[in-house]
Amino acid sequence: LTSWTRALHTSALDKAPLQYNNFLQGRPNHNEKIMENHSLSLDNWVALSATLEALHLHKASSGEGDENGNRGSSDPPAHGAKVEAKLSYAERACKVALLLMRRLTTGNDRDRTEENGHHENNLNGHHENHLNDVARRRSLQVDDISIGKFSVSFSPSNQGEDNMVDTQDTIERVLGYLNTVRSNGDLNGSSNFSTVGEADIKCALDSVIDVAITADDLAAFRTAGNHSDDMFHKLGILFYQLFARGESPELHRREVGPEEKDTRSVSTTEVMGDPACSGSQEEENEGQSPRKQIRHLRGVRESLSGKGVPVSLCRLVSDLIDPKEEDGSPFDSLDEVVEEVKQILDRPDIFFHDVNWLDFSSGLIGRSEEMQRLHEEAASVQMGAGEFENRLVLLKGSPGAGKSYLASNIQGELSESGWLYVHTKFDRFVRNPLLTIASSFDELLASLGEEGDEENLDILENLEAVMSTSAIATLSEWLPSLRDLFPHLLRRVISDEDLVSLADDSQRRRRNNDMTSSSESAQSRLHYIFRKLVSALSSPERPLLIFLDDLQWADNSCLDLISSLLMDFNHINQFGLADDTPQCFLVMGSYRDNEVDSTHRLSSYLETFERSNTLQVTNIQLDGIAKSDANLMLSEMLGLPLRLTKSLTDAVQARTLGNPLYIHAFMQSLVKEKLLINSVVKKRWIWDIEAIQSISIQGSIAEVLTRKISYIPHDTQEALKVMSTFGSQMSEEYVSHLYPLQEKRQEFCDRLNSAVEESVIEKIGSKYKFVHDMVQQAVYELMSPKERAECHFQNGVKMITALSCCADSHSDLGLITFVAIDQINIAKSFGVTDSSMCTQFAKLNLKAGESSMERFNFMSGFSYIEHGISFLPKESKWNSSSYDLCRSLHEAACLACYVNALPTKANEYISELLENAQCLEHKLKAYYVMVKNLTSSGDFKQALKKTFDVLIELGETFPTEITPEIIQEELSNTKSLLNNFTKESILSSPKLMDEKKLWAIKFMNNLSGPLSITNYQMGPLIACRMVQLSSQYGYCSESAFGFLGYGQAQISVFEDVDEGYRWGKIALSLLESLGGKGYLPKMRCLFNSYVSLWKEPFHASSNVLLHTHSEAMLVGDVEYASVSAFFYCRQALVCGQNLLLAEKECKAVASKMVQLKQIQMCYGQVNTYIFILKMNGNYGKVNPFPEIFDGKIANEEELLNLALSSGKRINAKGILSNRFQVAFWLGQFEEAAELAEKAKPPPKMSFMEVYHVFCEGLTAFQLARRSSSSSASKLMTIGEEAVTRFRLYEKCSTWNWENNLFLLEAEYHQCKQEEDKAAAKYRASIKSAQEHRFVHEEALALEFYGDFLRTIRRVDDSKEKYANARLCYEKWGAHAIIPRLEEKIGRIQGTE
Repeated sequence: LTSWTRALHTSALDKAPLQYNNFLQGRPNHNEKIMENHSLSLDNWVALSATLEALHLHKASSGEGDENGNRGSSDPPAHGAKVEAKLSYAERACKVALLLMRRLTTGNDRDRTEENGHHENNLNGHHENHLNDVARRRSLQVDDISIGKFSVSFSPSNQGEDNMVDTQDTIERVLGYLNTVRSNGDLNGSSNFSTVGEADIKCALDSVIDVAITADDLAAFRTAGNHSDDMFHKLGILFYQLFARGESPELHRREVGPEEKDTRSVSTTEVMGDPACSGSQEEENEGQSPRKQIRHLRGVRESLSGKGVPVSLCRLVSDLIDPKEEDGSPFDSLDEVVEEVKQILDRPDIFFHDVNWLDFSSGLIGRSEEMQRLHEEAASVQMGAGEFENRLVLLKGSPGAGKSYLASNIQGELSESGWLYVHTKFDRFVRNPLLTIASSFDELLASLGEEGDEENLDILENLEAVMSTSAIATLSEWLPSLRDLFPHLLRRVISDEDLVSLADDSQRRRRNNDMTSSSESAQSRLHYIFRKLVSALSSPERPLLIFLDDLQWADNSCLDLISSLLMDFNHINQFGLADDTPQCFLVMGSYRDNEVDSTHRLSSYLETFERSNTLQVTNIQLDGIAKSDANLMLSEMLGLPLRLTKSLTDAVQARTLGNPLYIHAFMQSLVKEKLLINSVVKKRWIWDIEAIQSISIQGSIAEVLTRKISYIPHDTQEALKVMSTFGSQMSEEYVSHLYPLQEKRQEFCDRLNSAVEESVIEKIGSKYKFVHDMVQQAVYELMSPKERAECHFQNGVKMITALSCCADSHSDLGLITFVAIDQINIAKSFGVTDSSMCTQFAKLNLKAGESSMERFNFMSGFSYIEHGISFLPKESKWNSSSYDLCRSLHEAACLACYVNALPTKANEYISELLENAQCLEHKLKAYYVMVKNLTSSGDFKQALKKTFDVLIELGETFPTEITPEIIQEELSNTKSLLNNFTKESILSSPKLMDEKKLWAIKFMNNLSGPLSITNYQMGPLIACRMVQLSSQYGYCSESAFGFLGYGQAQISVFEDVDEGYRWGKIALSLLESLGGKGYLPKMRCLFNSYVSLWKEPFHASSNVLLHTHSEAMLVGDVEYASVSAFFYCRQALVCGQNLLLAEKECKAVASKMVQLKQIQMCYGQVNTYIFILKMNGNYGKVNPFPEIFDGKIANEEELLNLALSSGKRINAKGILSNRFQVAFWLGQFEEAAELAEKAKPPPKMSFMEVYHVFCEGLTAFQLARRSSSSSASKLMTIGEEAVTRFRLYEKCSTWNWENNLFLLEAEYHQCKQEEDKAAAKYRASIKSAQEHRFVHEEALALEFYGDFLRTIRRVDDSKEKYANARLCYEKWGAHAIIPRLEEKIGRIQGTE
């Protein structure tokens, strides 16, 4: 070691003295603090770098151990340390070679300045003459170039001031060390390293930033041009010296002319070392034409390889020196050399090692633009672009284009900056894809719990804070990891006794079937909970990336969930205003665009995404990669430089069209067919280009993949066929159920493991996965349709048999059951089944369907139910032996069709069930779904008729003609009945067990909606009957609504607010005691909309309604989520909410109602919306009708005509009442008076009545002062009645209606010319409105007070009140009213 290192130092240091040069002269000084660069001749740099290598080799050989503690030359780790030392030298030399190449191709800085024209006027000519002069004086001989003519310069790598000084000192110590070595000529022991260490040398070597050469030498090298053979030859000599640690190759020179001459070996050093020799040689060569002198090096590759130089660098040097040598390949330009050096340096993991196999780990190639776009989308999400708009990136392309690989790469990069990741891959053979989405989220949650770092714990804490306990309990059915993460929460939801009897309760739910009340809202609840989950998991600090792979195989239930995640916003609690922390997630979806046409189910969803105002969609098309990128892929795959793989790339590209998967498969097939061989002799891959070019690919990639699979052993192919029937992956759990015997199971797994070695599948954890869907498809299509069907069937039967054997096991076999049934159903679609097992298959499908629907997956549930029915014989399925099974399947089908919005299919199953049912009890579920179908379609008349027909069959009849006397009598009788009960006795009463009475109450509870629109007088009778039946037979959740309806009737009929409010409170308590959590939002909505307003401040009930909207969404009750939102908007408006904010909320609520298909609520919501627009002056600028009613209704008049023609009186009254209110607030009292009678609400205490009476009374007083005595008398009567009514209202709620009463009384006193009383009441009204925060009514009182003051000629006071009124109207946002105030103020000023 010592002698070798000494020789290196001596030979290098003797040629060029150590010197310090500043190569920054002529360069702009970008930073005054940057120190001058130190330089060193390149041969001295080689000596220094070789010294560092020698130190590493010495440690490995002497047993001192490397940096990782490896010891001993005989140990494999020590051998690895030696190899690593040599490769480290090669890498350092490569970096310098790249700098050297850049210097040769671009010149020195001063040369570049001159060539770029900075001193064009006085320097260009001189420079050109200089180059020509050099060319004349010197011929371009190899002997003129050596690494000693180059210098390397050093600079601190860190520009921090302290580090800069440290690095400078280190460089100076290292250079001083070299001086010492040169002076002593000896390297002996560690004493020579007293001032410099291994780390110092490495620091200095890492600080190289440039390579320089004198202008004359550079000119001599460059005059030959970039395509000179001599130039490449000289460059090869330089590289040889650089990589061979300063040694020169032996030059074998021979002259070839008309006659062959003897040759002699000369040392390159001999020729290069003597300038005189160079000159004489030049003279000797003159006139030697036609003879030509050829130099080549014998065994360059072998020589460099023996020095530990990687094969790629050996090949590079050899091809530069003599490309005509065997297996050589010439370079075309210096740029090509630069490209190759850079490629080797960029991928040392490939090019510093021998590649003996096809290396598919080269990473993402040809997708840099797409990656950039994905990074931009991710940055937009993280910077808060998703507050009111989510982002979706769609990757589309043919199979194998690299969609999944692109997503995997962006995921890897984003994960490094803290992103969470969910990957959902849909599969054409998975019939329950919603479970696939759930499973991917479950994997994320499980990983968060396992890792347990502080950030993950924060996420879980946020999840617990954001999600309600019931929501977590619901999600735990889908995401089992939640049971482990939040056992304390689930224990509160399910007691120990409940855990024991859970199965019994589940059966009872099926028997009583609350399907009718919960199923229709279950999907919306699931969507809402998943949105809450995504919101809880994601944050700007830890955003969430969701990748949905192969969307073309997602079903409607999955696409509906995805749509909800993308287009709905939970954090916008106030219907348009961001309240909570917004979600921070990015969704990427991929699909095969060649399989998705306009008829594909995905197509309509994609169109919806594009049209959405809350979703930004970015489409990225992935086609085949460019030929240059394909060449790079093959280059890295084979470990060969780009120039050597061009011809192969041409052939491969023509046959694969640049599809990455096709390229990989095609290359593997070439290896199998021995057209691509790894040559041991040549130490590289070689190929038969003519044979490859003769290959014709007539079909698709399937042909390529089939050819590849055909080389796999037959028994392995058979195992792959079985695996392919399960889709893209197969878990070891599947295998254990297919092959219960250990021997058979191990044999099957061994075959799959051999397929792993063939790179057809891969094993990740406990799952075997095909490397691509197309591989799975190719394997699957190796079987005939009959073989596929038999394979599916045998799989299903084996798994079902295994499941039946371990039915008592406590392991979770739910997913396996679904997989087994899917296999049976797929076989059935091919026409293969076993008639003796059809009943069993039908039962299993019923079980799977019910299980899916209990998890709110109604689309998959319907699919299982349909398959179950198909297993029953058509002619005899209603026979006694299969009657119960057939009825259960048809009942489930009715429900699934209703929830999936398939009314035609629902009616088919309903008709068949009603036709074959043996008794009324067996028809009730079908009737109920029929009524719900009619109600949801808006056919209220038929819905009511059918409901009352069923109630008659259940023994409950009602009078056809309703009179006030009948209503009062029924209410009185019910009150007498309830006098026998206390609140405590009602809450402790037994539950209703009579099936008929239970169904009767369910049907009656379902009448509330249709009756409120068509026949409100029937409502009290229905409520009383529900109370009576519950009191006699027991209570159920629906009973609570009977008590609420009874309390509401006490208020509206008897005007007994205290009694009504009391029973409303009891109804809430009863529902809570019965565990009807799913009904609570509906109950709170009705209570706070119709009952509590008589006792509690509007502001309080408004906030409750806002919270109730969220609760209703959480339980999936979209109907009463919409109702709560409607009443919230209405009550917020009467609280004096700013109209601009109100407009935004109304628009958001209306859009949400449309999305949830709550069209009936849209009728009421659009009235509120129109009122707001007319008050804030935006009516005419904004037309909400086309968007809300999908272009079917263009304006308010058309909506009124539709309501009148369809018999929806409540809708018509709402429109007319809205017009009346608008006319009043705009001061159009004559028009308001005309509308008052038409808009008059039913004679009962209600919200509509209160504000109708208020506006009508004020309108009457305003007109009475302007009218004749006869008209005034009638108007005064109307006004006085309004005062009387409001004295009643004010006793109920001073907060809500005191200021209204004072204002009515003030107007009354003014009409009576009682000025002092009027002024006092005006002031009282203004004060009350201020105290109770009704800014709009404060403005109205100020305006009317101003009118009064003007009539009594208190002009200044009047103007002051007008000004204050204007300020209040502005605060309210009523810009349409302000001109009226300005006109009144103008009149006063004009009078003055």
